[in-house]
Amino acid sequence: MLEAVLFDMDGTITDTEKYYNRSWPQAFHEFGYTDFTRDDALLQRSLNSTDALKLWQTRYGMDVPYEEIHKRSTAIMLEISKAEGVEAKPGVSELLDYLKSHNLKTAVVTATDMTRAIPRLTQVGLQDSFDMVISAHMVKKGKPHPDVYQYACQELGLKPENCLALEDAPNGIRSASSAGCITVMVPDLSGPTPDLEPLLYDVANGLSDVPRIVDKLISSNK
Repeated sequence: MLEAVLFDMDGTITDTEKYYNRSWPQAFHEFGYTDFTRDDALLQRSLNSTDALKLWQTRYGMDVPYEEIHKRSTAIMLEISKAEGVEAKPGVSELLDYLKSHNLKTAVVTATDMTRAIPRLTQVGLQDSFDMVISAHMVKKGKPHPDVYQYACQELGLKPENCLALEDAPNGIRSASSAGCITVMVPDLSGPTPDLEPLLYDVANGLSDVPRIVDKLISSNK
């Protein structure tokens, strides 16, 4: 029985992954790692800092100053978003209205810490649109580990198998799927790859396509 829809934030609710895709290369380049590309930045999407550190230590050695690079990337991202603005992804308000009309709970499940998540949602006028906002910083292990989705389901008082998770990036998809949620990809900067396909219930062509999937799930339980 479908009871809730859980939303990733960056790249799913807010059109902000494109800014991170610029800020990460710039930050790495400033620290001298000039071979870091935008394709490399895609690996950073929703990736918790512990696993990210291990990833870049494998490439750049144990002395890579990841925390400093991370702070610089965050600062650059905030500069870009302030200069260029933050917009909601098309169809999010209509989708939320649809979910409310079907008495489904909603929550944001983001890798971003709350000090930035709430202002970002406020920028697009959605700060009061969800039943709950959950940050991966509330749990021991962030995405791609299942902890944050398990925690969100616990806070909502629901079983993961009754929650639909909407994610745009591989690390989020792995997190939601391993937690036991019904996992749907809403592609942003990249689409589904063969390794992700077994983890997905469906792929949505934007948020406006999600009601089709919700209807399918509801119909399958009748």
